[in-house]
Amino acid sequence: MKHGSAIKHIRWAGAVFGVLILVAPGSAKVFRWLGPGGNDELNNGSLPWESAYQTKMTVNGRKSIVKLYSARHSEPVVDQLKARFEAMGAKVTVARSSGGATGVARWPDRNAGFLIISPPGEPVQQIIVYQPEPGSFAKQVSFPVPEYQRGRVLSTLSDDQNGTFLATIETTDSATEVHSFYAGSLIGNGWEMAAPALVKNGTISGMAVYTKKKEVCYVQAADRPGKPNIITLLVKGGAI
Repeated sequence: MKHGSAIKHIRWAGAVFGVLILVAPGSAKVFRWLGPGGNDELNNGSLPWESAYQTKMTVNGRKSIVKLYSARHSEPVVDQLKARFEAMGAKVTVARSSGGATGVARWPDRNAGFLIISPPGEPVQQIIVYQPEPGSFAKQVSFPVPEYQRGRVLSTLSDDQNGTFLATIETTDSATEVHSFYAGSLIGNGWEMAAPALVKNGTISGMAVYTKKKEVCYVQAADRPGKPNIITLLVKGGAI
């Protein structure tokens, strides 16, 4: 088998997180779409992004309202989002990676979290901004696949109605260690590898895809020299 050959045909943003899957009529939705976001305080025409779409998810164990945006890959989305939040009076913290960023905007009376998915080589970035529903409380998050224990969970998003689950985890382990763990744990629990991550010079990096009955699990991990590595997990129903 030529490792990585199958993976070239799977578009990380388009097949997994793409806005067409999220909102396009007639497509296989990853998350439920509740319609346009309406009056958008965040992007009031000042940002060169596509209009917001709104959904409901459980974010970090708490019921939340989530807005979804897309932008060209050439746009400095992280800096744009940070500047816009600061103009709205928030203090912003950001953790960047080669495939995007996570962060929090804090006001005296509320917080807003965000996740930016910007895979190298893809033409479109996805911006996910979420705020807890008033009166909701955080509950313990249960992973549908093994959680990587030698890491720190940065964020989890799930759609309770269709079983879709997305998580980002920070770890000092190598991408090879991450992929070796998931290959062993998933295959040991009845999953089949549909597409392996890239193997080069004895290291494993990129995205691997696993299937089990009607479920698909995507595991993304790549080494970041001098920085902690970021694991992205997506579990969903339906075809790859």
